[in-house]
Amino acid sequence: MIAAVASMAAVGAFAIESANVVGYNNTAARADLNWYAPVFRSIGYNTTDIQDIDLSDGGAGMVGWGDSMQIVGPLGNASENYAYWDPSMDPAGVATTCYWGDDACNAVAISFDEGDGIAIDNANALTFDIVNAGQVATNDVSFAARADLNWSGNPFPVVIDIQAISLDDGGTGMVGWGDSMQIVGPLGNASENYAYWDPSMDPAGAATTCYWGNDVCEPVTRAFEPGEGFAVDNANGLDFNIKIACPY
Repeated sequence: MIAAVASMAAVGAFAIESANVVGYNNTAARADLNWYAPVFRSIGYNTTDIQDIDLSDGGAGMVGWGDSMQIVGPLGNASENYAYWDPSMDPAGVATTCYWGDDACNAVAISFDEGDGIAIDNANALTFDIVNAGQVATNDVSFAARADLNWSGNPFPVVIDIQAISLDDGGTGMVGWGDSMQIVGPLGNASENYAYWDPSMDPAGAATTCYWGNDVCEPVTRAFEPGEGFAVDNANGLDFNIKIACPY
């Protein structure tokens, strides 16, 4: 859900006007790892604060005592682990608002860049929604790839197609002949694999625009829901940017 919010204040002959498109996204969690990309930015920033991502169980009290969040960003396989704490569930605590913290229940301050991928580990198969609220991105999202897996996802509040995701090597011809993309969505660990093809690199091909395709170089159509995660596998350590085109 998104909404437009605008405000204006006038003092004498002067006026200040500002406007943000804001909203929220709910994704139903399933058991085990839920691969996800924040859909909304923290208000006034181009990043998303970890505390703007909530696990909502509708007040059932199912989540909030150490359910873990493993963070795997676009810079590769290095991970950080945080837990989702509800201090009210601690006999020594009085707070009622859950937050992300370290293993000693201290709140943490960390932000995610546009396109960062994260994983929320629902190891106990609890019932809750992953909720993200904030400001809508209105620009293309691009970041430098590194070797091995680059975890990302759909950072927009609308569905995008796989072909909106491109690998840009600046025209050097480094990418485009079967570099693979592993798709791991928010519904769990099931994966799909597609390859990034540049038909101009095939002696039988004449096209110059790369596209995602199957293992015989046929273009595919695959929709990503808001927040749905995927990974670009840069197994050969090539130099390129991963770009996700803004759909509006």
